[in-house]
Amino acid sequence: MKNTNPKPRINPTIVTTSWDDGHPCDLRLAEALGESRMPATFYVPLVGEDGRAVLHTAALRSFLDQGFEIGAHTVTHQILPELDSTALLKEVFGSKQLLEDELGREVRMFCYPRGRYDSRVIRSVRLSGFLGARTTRMLSQSLAFSRFEMPTSLQAYPHPPMNYLKNLGKRRDLVGIASYVTKYSKCKNWAEMGKIMFDDVLREGGIWHLYGHSWELEEFGLWDQLQELFSYVSNRPGVIYACNSKALELGAEAA
Repeated sequence: MKNTNPKPRINPTIVTTSWDDGHPCDLRLAEALGESRMPATFYVPLVGEDGRAVLHTAALRSFLDQGFEIGAHTVTHQILPELDSTALLKEVFGSKQLLEDELGREVRMFCYPRGRYDSRVIRSVRLSGFLGARTTRMLSQSLAFSRFEMPTSLQAYPHPPMNYLKNLGKRRDLVGIASYVTKYSKCKNWAEMGKIMFDDVLREGGIWHLYGHSWELEEFGLWDQLQELFSYVSNRPGVIYACNSKALELGAEAA
């Protein structure tokens, strides 16, 4: 049952979602998002990793027409810290330029392939003119974060517990580790975790950010769990539903 009576709070409650790789299964995902009136940013490379198919321009334009956001995800889905300066510029700035040429629309957000980046990569993204960039850091609900290190709350994926602990451990988030152990570790699946995290944001304010890959939803049969979570989170009074760039701006204003 939905918790429809959250306690009063000062911080806003912001809901956003993001989806990587531009796979053709994004078409089914966009339909599910639209039916639930959920926001989304789709991060799309120009060429898929290992020859994986990516959506054509017409499909991306249709996403824009539906109110979704398109973000850049490099040109060829390279691991950016491994590249020299010339290749890095091509992958980062080139992805913005090519997508904008194809879509006729400003591309404001960037996503690091496989969540891999360093200070040199961040500088390249910033100098390329992006508003911000999303990472693969999970279990975050805070409004306070660097705009080029936008974290997420949850991935639409059946992670084992150790994956969450490793994700938190990499950034030495002891509070996050304690929170996971006490609040989320006994959840039966990732969708239940998402509901509890959303209830926390309803009470306290913050950003609830779900991310994932549509091809994983298909491969692991996660569509029903996703719809269950959408039904729980969507259409709540007082909640701001926003794409990643708008969520970033709103969070910066509130922090």
